Amino acid sequence: MGRRCLASSRLVDQSRKRRNSLKRSLLGFLERKVVSLSLWWRKIVWEYEAKDILNRCASVGNSIGLRMPVVIYHPEGLRLGSNVSIGEFTHIRANGGVTIGDRVLIASHVIITSRGHAIEHPRWGGVLDAPIRIDNDTWIGAGAIILPGAHVHRGAIVAAGAVVTGIVDEMSIFGGVPAKKIGQVNDKSLLDISK
Repeated sequence: MGRRCLASSRLVDQSRKRRNSLKRSLLGFLERKVVSLSLWWRKIVWEYEAKDILNRCASVGNSIGLRMPVVIYHPEGLRLGSNVSIGEFTHIRANGGVTIGDRVLIASHVIITSRGHAIEHPRWGGVLDAPIRIDNDTWIGAGAIILPGAHVHRGAIVAAGAVVTGIVDEMSIFGGVPAKKIGQVNDKSLLDISK
């Protein structure tokens, strides 16, 4: 009789362990889903609030896609065209004015700053504000930096990690530090010729 009780006791223990394991798995699954939904909801709220602020402070076209978080300083100096997509962790400083045309894709971790320092100044450099213009149908690669006074012409591509200090020619590919022409965009169908 003692052996039967011991065997049934082991079965009960194994059954409890399985139930506890199942409970832990289910709770872990639900916890991950709740956290995931919470982050998803927070991202939606951030995007809505950011678009609301942009619409009140900046000149904004239709269909703007923001992948939050995006940081914009001095939004009153920012003009966004239609069908613009801005990737997460992008910083835009529009003190000197930033104009972004239609159908522009900006990847993540991009810095666009129209404020810098004049190196001629004897100490620390004076503040230098110069407008930035990014024309229609352009792509800005991840981690690119666009500095004061830069002009990215229509249909151009700025490679990931490039530092743009001047003019990027139309329908060309620029990359490197400082950015130089490394190629040509040969497919004119990338441009929306109706504009």
